[in-house]
Amino acid sequence: MGIKKTIIKGKAMNNNEELIDVVNELVRINYDRVFGYETAIEDVEDVDVDLKAIFEKYAEQSRNIVNELQQTVRSLGGEPVTDSTMRGKLFRVWMDFKATLTGKDRQSILNSCEYGEDAAQRAYKEALQTQAHLPDEVRLQIIDQQRTLKAGHDSIRDMRDIMAKVS
Repeated sequence: MGIKKTIIKGKAMNNNEELIDVVNELVRINYDRVFGYETAIEDVEDVDVDLKAIFEKYAEQSRNIVNELQQTVRSLGGEPVTDSTMRGKLFRVWMDFKATLTGKDRQSILNSCEYGEDAAQRAYKEALQTQAHLPDEVRLQIIDQQRTLKAGHDSIRDMRDIMAKVS
């Protein structure tokens, strides 16, 4: 029985390569999350220690997820990526530009963080809907990480909504 191959972006890939690409995309989105929260930590005022603590917690959460996912890529025989997505890099540049123009208030920062959390949720949804074969242990890992990130997403969304009502 031969190795099933799929054509993606003009190149033939076997199922393991396809799976490695799916997992590496989750590594990238978690790097986006780490870098996004590090940017948010720099942007909040020193008096906003509550936000700094939350942002540090979520950045550390994604650092741990990156390590887990990179180990999964290695176990699949692949080379894990070590950087974020281009989309994430562009978003952080836009966040910095926007902060320069409009200021770095809690509401704006929480809006930006919630946008990043939405992107992470989309990436995990796409990973679970991939055409690549997801072994049970990888599928469970992705589902568990998605739940963890969803809790962070909901927390950021709720803080953003509370700030909107207070303003």
